[in-house]
Amino acid sequence: MTAICVANNKGGVGKTTTVVNLAAGLARLGHSVLIVDADGQGNATYALTGRIHPVPSLYDVLMDKTTIQDVLWTTNEDNVWLVPGDGRLQNVDVELAARPGREWKLARALAGQTFDYIIIDTPPSLGVITQNALAAAHGVLVPVALTEFSLIGMDKLLATIEDLSEQLDIPDLFLLGIVVTFYEENKMGRETFGILEKKFEEKLLTTHIPRNAKLEEAHRRNESILAFAPNSPVGIAYTDLAREVKGRAATGSQPYSRRRGGTK
Repeated sequence: MTAICVANNKGGVGKTTTVVNLAAGLARLGHSVLIVDADGQGNATYALTGRIHPVPSLYDVLMDKTTIQDVLWTTNEDNVWLVPGDGRLQNVDVELAARPGREWKLARALAGQTFDYIIIDTPPSLGVITQNALAAAHGVLVPVALTEFSLIGMDKLLATIEDLSEQLDIPDLFLLGIVVTFYEENKMGRETFGILEKKFEEKLLTTHIPRNAKLEEAHRRNESILAFAPNSPVGIAYTDLAREVKGRAATGSQPYSRRRGGTK
């Protein structure tokens, strides 16, 4: 089992879209996938089920009211299951503040699951929920929109994730990679992507996700892009992303990885 935390402390970078469509892509490669919706907005839950703020949810698991097994949902994607999220997750930082070992609650809850992949959608912050996701993960995938605003602070974000892995003493957590979203095939897009390639080298995934209106259409239908328009440019991109993530997840000791006590 490989657990992937999809994280960025900025909103609007295509994080949930990447979670849903990466899961669909891995499922189409023959893998069983569990999505954990750890974002209090519940966007992944809505995208896959059409439900808003279902109860019980991940919140009840983190509060020790139920187990992961009791909140496992099937979705409209074959081989993709869901632990739903709801608005109460936004209170977790406060409600768990005094609890010892609060950062490890999700890891303990997921122990023993037999899915090939677990993909965790996180809120746009680095609070207790995201710390739980990092503690439960083997690799971190960072989506970044190809806009100047979204690129500001990338170095700090990656450094913060590394700092958290040290503070929480997370063994073998590695950077799976940075994936560019909202890519536009024009001079500015190519130049910006080139700058990222030079700056982040192996950390940057070769697959980039194009800006495409079909993504919004798929969301409205509560479908992944691979169910709605698999042969569209963005559908093909997410298929490629699934293959690339699968390959990188299998070789976490490559230069871009972050190993405990090792080098970057």
